[in-house]
Amino acid sequence: METPRLKTIEIGIHGQSPEKPGASKMDVGMWKRPNVVVVLAMVMWGMTISVASADIGWNPSRTWVFAVGILQWKHPDIYGSFPDAMPNRADRRLINTLKATGIPDDHIVFLVDERATLAAIRREYRSLLDRIQKGDLLIFYFAGHGTRDRKTRDTYFANYDASDDYASHWPVKEIFDTLESRFHGAQAILMADCCHSGTMYDETVKRREKLSCACLTSAYSHNSSTANWTFTESLLRGFQGSPLVDADADGDVEIREVALYAEQNMAFLEEQKAMFATSDDFDPNLVVADTHGKPKAGLGRYVEVEWEQTWYPAQIIAIRGAESLVHYVDFEASWDEWVGPKRIRNPHVKKLPRGSRVKVWWSQDGSWYRATVLASQFGLHKITYDGYSHEWDEWVPSSSVEEWDE
Repeated sequence: METPRLKTIEIGIHGQSPEKPGASKMDVGMWKRPNVVVVLAMVMWGMTISVASADIGWNPSRTWVFAVGILQWKHPDIYGSFPDAMPNRADRRLINTLKATGIPDDHIVFLVDERATLAAIRREYRSLLDRIQKGDLLIFYFAGHGTRDRKTRDTYFANYDASDDYASHWPVKEIFDTLESRFHGAQAILMADCCHSGTMYDETVKRREKLSCACLTSAYSHNSSTANWTFTESLLRGFQGSPLVDADADGDVEIREVALYAEQNMAFLEEQKAMFATSDDFDPNLVVADTHGKPKAGLGRYVEVEWEQTWYPAQIIAIRGAESLVHYVDFEASWDEWVGPKRIRNPHVKKLPRGSRVKVWWSQDGSWYRATVLASQFGLHKITYDGYSHEWDEWVPSSSVEEWDE
């Protein structure tokens, strides 16, 4: 495995390697655009979802929101836009859901697309932090592109005017440095839906004694992400109080349950490892929403469905007697169908123990690389490659891993 061949870039710019003449030298971890958009089908589950009420564990009147959502960029040759994600965009619906809890309008800053320049982001972020009082809560959210410098191990979020050098980007480390120096509130909830967003998780762990915060991200720090709204939709359902997020069915949705729901969705639908961490003094049982009603048993469950003697991953989106309406992962809604219990089984999830020797398929160059398993969760495996630093460690799906007998 030669050094230049192992992911010098997570996703090339329009299929190009950044090492080619005229291309960016950055490690541009983009939201990968799959061929078929995965549908969560939440609206088909036949329930009315209400937003958080007075019984939640945070005070909306003392809550502040700083959010950035970018789906198109000034330099499309560097950062491609996401036109398919623009209709009914989930970032805006998330902010509207938070606003509906009673957060004052002047406590919310939401920078969208061309408004989210680096200068504007820095100015508005600092200004909002300066207004937050002792005891207040901050909710931070970012969606868009993320990129990582493999040499320095620094990660950046791509503001609207980000160009072909890292200096034009918003450093994740700066987000936390600014928070430490200017934030005088009690706690913060930090969320990001983009490639390499797990760097926010890393920073939370590093600063867990300095900041009181919870962090939820769509991907591990070394991994790219997807072009779907799967992660943000998971956050949205949590803050709306969907009973599907209420894992212990106690009528409350805690922040840890939102994280678990997001992790399961990302693993099953996107083959991607979402991350969650809290600082030492942040209670993971903080209630973010009340639930209203209970779904039928099994509704929303991930399963495998038999079709012509092959088992396909799917999700139960409605129940009628003994039959279930299933939505097949990576298929259009036109393939949804009612099936009986004989065609449904629990997912067969591969779990390799820590230390397992494996070979990992890397699709960008069509090669197998030897590696060792560090951890397994939800059918994903964290691996470290032979002969490479831990900077290249990543979470990979079971479909890309095979046991290897030396």
